[in-house]
Amino acid sequence: MAPVTQLNLPVCDSSSTPPNLFDGTTRLYISLTCPFAQRPWIARNFKGLDNIDLVAINLSDKPKWYLEKVYPVGKVPSLEHNGKVKG
Repeated sequence: MAPVTQLNLPVCDSSSTPPNLFDGTTRLYISLTCPFAQRPWIARNFKGLDNIDLVAINLSDKPKWYLEKVYPVGKVPSLEHNGKVKG
């Protein structure tokens, strides 16, 4: 297994612009501090699934695009795959 490197992942908040949603890219929406979101994040890294993009969400200042277009429940983790979102 590769050594852990520093994570340079921008955290999306209410002022951030959305990624290109539902463009065929698989994305895992997480929070850096949520233990429930850290489990699939760890599994992704352990399995070497680097083709799954990580999108960090600030849970205390959630982006409107996340609530309106991705996952109205507003929880993490959620997975965008094949035009569908599972939470």
